[in-house]
Amino acid sequence: MSNISLDAQLDLIEQQFNEVSTALQDGNAQAVQSAAARLQQLAVDFTLIVEKMGRGRWATPQRALRIKGLAHTLPALRENLLRRSAYVDRALEMIIPATKKTTYAGGSAYGDAMRQSGAFKFLSA
Repeated sequence: MSNISLDAQLDLIEQQFNEVSTALQDGNAQAVQSAAARLQQLAVDFTLIVEKMGRGRWATPQRALRIKGLAHTLPALRENLLRRSAYVDRALEMIIPATKKTTYAGGSAYGDAMRQSGAFKFLSA
């Protein structure tokens, strides 16, 4: 980790962003999981390198632009992940409809008694 330069680390992070995007577009859940874990580790390594170097030594205009570019692509990547998750949830609802709670499910032929709400636990006459 300490032998790698900051620019090389940024190259690795950008490459990993692309791998996560590709795996997400392909719909391969295992590839998304492994690529995202690798991206997370690269981000942690990058943070450690920056902390070691100090702010004054790593803050060049080119690096700042690259980091801003990564910061702008992260929400798009997150949005694509949420879309894929919603797609999978909808597919599961179609395949396994029993997971949805029905409105009129009850224990007897005439339905269950209504649940009481509010502060009163019982009624007295």
